[in-house]
Amino acid sequence: MKLTIQRTSFLKLLNFAIQAIPAKSADTQFLNFLLTLKGDEVSVISSDGSLSTKVVQKKKDEKGNDVILAMEEGSIQAPAKYLLDIVSKLGGDVVTLNMVDTNYLNISDDTTNFNLVTKDGAEYPDIDLLVPEDGGFELKIKDLKKLFDTTFYAVATKGPKEIYFGINVSTRNGKAYFLATDSYRMARYAVSIPGDETRSFTCPVKALQMAGNLEGENCRIYLDNQRALFVSGGNVISTRLLKGEFPDADRLIPPSFPCKVEVDTEEFLAAADRVKIISSAEDKNSQVRMTISPESGVTLFAKSTNYGNSDEVLRKATFSLPEGESIFEIGFNVDFVIDAVKALDSAKVTFVFSSPTRMFMVKNDDPENIQIITPIRINTF
Repeated sequence: MKLTIQRTSFLKLLNFAIQAIPAKSADTQFLNFLLTLKGDEVSVISSDGSLSTKVVQKKKDEKGNDVILAMEEGSIQAPAKYLLDIVSKLGGDVVTLNMVDTNYLNISDDTTNFNLVTKDGAEYPDIDLLVPEDGGFELKIKDLKKLFDTTFYAVATKGPKEIYFGINVSTRNGKAYFLATDSYRMARYAVSIPGDETRSFTCPVKALQMAGNLEGENCRIYLDNQRALFVSGGNVISTRLLKGEFPDADRLIPPSFPCKVEVDTEEFLAAADRVKIISSAEDKNSQVRMTISPESGVTLFAKSTNYGNSDEVLRKATFSLPEGESIFEIGFNVDFVIDAVKALDSAKVTFVFSSPTRMFMVKNDDPENIQIITPIRINTF
């Protein structure tokens, strides 16, 4: 096996594939890349047993420039971390990989040589990356990335429910939805897609993040009972699915919101970041209280038993209170709210409240962008 290839293109393959390599594994072969040279392309396969990917480089790029300069067919396993480190630190524009013995791979440019211990490619674990001939549904990669960026922050990072460690992906009525929750907040976003088939599955975060970075314009997604495949060109990501029932966002949204506050995003984020200095000093939840009244306007307040208190008026905010009420107060984890406001990516956002003890929403002009947060009882301040 021998490969001579443009270093930057090869490095791009390895940087993408390394995302599926685990930090440690009972099966040490999952710490390796599987490199295969066949026909006019080189492919790199990586896996941790649950998440697998295959990335491909053709002989020529989209502009017709030569990327693979020479190759002899073959297949090997190479230690992923060390191969990536070596290729990233070589100084030449072209890198050559050459099997010099049954288990030694020579890696070189014009001035540097490495000999890396390898294994036979035929011994690599059997990874199913076969793409079905039909079926599935299609998403634009830019839409997939937008769906992910708007929802991933609400995914749980701890807790007993594995289902909350992923993002629920569903399609219905010509739209694709991403939904994430950690049981304290929820984020949902939707984009239009061809077709109206109904389907739902929950996918680990890393696979969706990788899918949003695939090359190409479109990504086709295939499903079976155990896994999802994300395919763009010759590049494939396979991931196991998470089992369990995901909550329905529509059932969590209160039927009415008698109290509304519109804020300037830049002003709110700056004020929240200042006010939470006090609350975050001894409280991991960064508790902040929002007070709304005709006399004082919209105010953010935080306090700490040991460090004092802070408050700030949002001078650009506008609001409406329920008829007959002169004040509204609600407490929340300000970090959750900051994440939601940033996910909306708008110059202005609106807070809508039904009561101080019920879930509230932060929204912009896009009805598909739903950000729901559970309040904190004010008597805990």
